[in-house]
Amino acid sequence: ILACLFNANAQEPKYVSTEPQPRNVLIEEMTGRECGYCPQGQKAVNQMMAANPGRVFSVNIHRLGFMSSTTKPNLNTEIGGDLFNTFGVSGIPAAAINRSGSTIHPADPQAAMMVNAMLQEEAEVNVAGNVLINPETRTATVNVEIYYTADSKATTNYLNVMMLQDSILGGQNGGDYFNPEQMIGKDYVHMHTFRDLITSLSGDEITTTTAGSFVKKTYEYQIPEVIGDPNGVAVDLNNIHFLAFVTQSPAGKKSAPILNVAGLQTFMVSDEEINAYFGDIEVKNTVSCSETKTAKIEVVNASANDVTMLRYEIEVWGETTKYLWEGNIPAYSSIT
Repeated sequence: ILACLFNANAQEPKYVSTEPQPRNVLIEEMTGRECGYCPQGQKAVNQMMAANPGRVFSVNIHRLGFMSSTTKPNLNTEIGGDLFNTFGVSGIPAAAINRSGSTIHPADPQAAMMVNAMLQEEAEVNVAGNVLINPETRTATVNVEIYYTADSKATTNYLNVMMLQDSILGGQNGGDYFNPEQMIGKDYVHMHTFRDLITSLSGDEITTTTAGSFVKKTYEYQIPEVIGDPNGVAVDLNNIHFLAFVTQSPAGKKSAPILNVAGLQTFMVSDEEINAYFGDIEVKNTVSCSETKTAKIEVVNASANDVTMLRYEIEVWGETTKYLWEGNIPAYSSIT
């Protein structure tokens, strides 16, 4: 269930930068659970992502008939099959890097060279936004902003929004040999797995593609309970995330270059006037001779109002310390 609201050149950017930025990279990896060499490719892509946090993104796409069965968990999707056809895949693993043309084995050293070269380029367009998820209704409001810092080579570009899911446990041939870090017992942890396409397969048209153009799009998306039949995978709201990217031309062509891609920050919203919660928590030097520990705590404000004060407690070995923080966390944002 999808509704799209379109607004061009009517507002000031709220999330997207208007300053020129380098190009980010999306690696779309065609894979399969019965493909013994696919974890080798996934490990290589994970290393590229870790080396370039927030710059390199990946999605693993499964298709029935390409060594990905319907046994539990069934990771195949019909749209995933359409994407396989788009890239003309005849064997896996195969990676499309910013949809620049032919696919490549993701563990091929040439793939990393392509990624590094693209990261040095300046993007024509910036992409940013957020996703507001109401866990009670399973409704996601997807807000995407696009700003052109230079003219695109095409008068019409295309916006694409994907939903991915992490931490899906299930079998994977070659996982324990090529990527043992991603194993839990006998299960492989399937990460950034393609689940759905919020936009059309070709992408939604953007008709203002000159420098200074600003476009905002909002989608209302009903998150399914389960994706896949039979043996479908439950869509865990705590493990889904969304990518937005702009292509120079519609999908289906041999080359439809991705001009830029971004991860959309996700917020769990409610009807409460104030809705703040902890996000990531990182404690460094967990094993050391020091009695001093540094903790990085992300606080998320998922309400429409600013948060100006927080009271929180930290308990260590049964001893609780209370803290007071004062400042400002704007609506639908986070601080660390």
